[in-house]
Amino acid sequence: MRTECFKESSLSLTVMGAKTTKPCKVLIAAGGTGGHLFPGLAVAEEFRRTLQARVGFITTPKPVTLNIIEQYDFPKQILDVRTLRGGGKGRRLLALAHLPLSLWRARGILSREKPDLVVGMGGYISGPVGWAARRLKIPLVIHEQNAVLGTTNRMLAGTAAKIFLSFPQTENNPAPEKSVWIGNPVRTEFSLPSPAKREDSPFTVLVMGGSQGAHHLNLAILGALPLLASYKQQMHFIHLTGEADEAMVRAGYKQFWSSATVTAFSPHVMEFMRRAHVVVCRAGASTLAELTVLGRVGILVPYPYAVNQHQRKNADFLSNARAAFLVLNEELTGEKIAAMIEKLILQPLQLTEMEERSRVLGRPQAASLFVGECQKLLNS
Repeated sequence: MRTECFKESSLSLTVMGAKTTKPCKVLIAAGGTGGHLFPGLAVAEEFRRTLQARVGFITTPKPVTLNIIEQYDFPKQILDVRTLRGGGKGRRLLALAHLPLSLWRARGILSREKPDLVVGMGGYISGPVGWAARRLKIPLVIHEQNAVLGTTNRMLAGTAAKIFLSFPQTENNPAPEKSVWIGNPVRTEFSLPSPAKREDSPFTVLVMGGSQGAHHLNLAILGALPLLASYKQQMHFIHLTGEADEAMVRAGYKQFWSSATVTAFSPHVMEFMRRAHVVVCRAGASTLAELTVLGRVGILVPYPYAVNQHQRKNADFLSNARAAFLVLNEELTGEKIAAMIEKLILQPLQLTEMEERSRVLGRPQAASLFVGECQKLLNS
């Protein structure tokens, strides 16, 4: 596990009409969940690629988060922040009691590192870091992944120099005058041209319920399998089950289906999405950004307990554009899923049209737009 200070790099900035060189350092506060971390990594890569900036992360002590950041070779500082959501009253009181220490440590990190820019990717880690940036008069920009501005981003909206949005209409935004719709940044590999032609492959359905899987979604897919039996020879399923349901789902495919890839988790989601004709999934912001950049059709089942129903509102954006199907969790059945899949098999023109609508909604240049706006800010 590495905790590193950030070496200096240089960036040419325009000052009073003339170019000057000053150290450029960007700190990104991201972590907690992949929905905040992966867009942050996409932005970090773009800062490093286009501006040769020295980029580092301020993140949570979760081992999975630290390992992912290490894989991308970014230095990091760990900030222990306790979420105020979830748990009982006692846990929330402990989180409040811990908050002054988090604020003090965040200020210490920024005072020591002296970044030129602080980026908050939402989530509870961004709160103390954004507060510290304000106290130290360091420019702050924030990014909202969902169609509803989250609690931390609403708190930081007045402080931030710019607010970057993933959706053109984002609810609960108190500062639309300094908001810019750029999309949700995706990792570079999602923006690369697909090397494979799906025409040479069977009709492929990718099923994924997020990092923890989705039991109700898994059951619905197993219920759909016998209803799709007549297409067994021309279809392939890729099913990411989550650890808890892996054995159950494997048994279901063994009984009803001959061609399936079943695993609890996989690091090859991008490859699977490229192969898929339709993706059955939750409606997390990063998943939808990846779907639309690749131009894939989703059958979206929003997580019903998401804060502010943001997954439902994320899914509405694609559904209203006729780029995806929307199924509410309480209405999810094997029959409904089977009917939607069969419709796309029997009507390839509709599939093609929905793919094109999905692709139009995609923002493959979101990371580039993000960094470009930040460069304008640093040059102002």
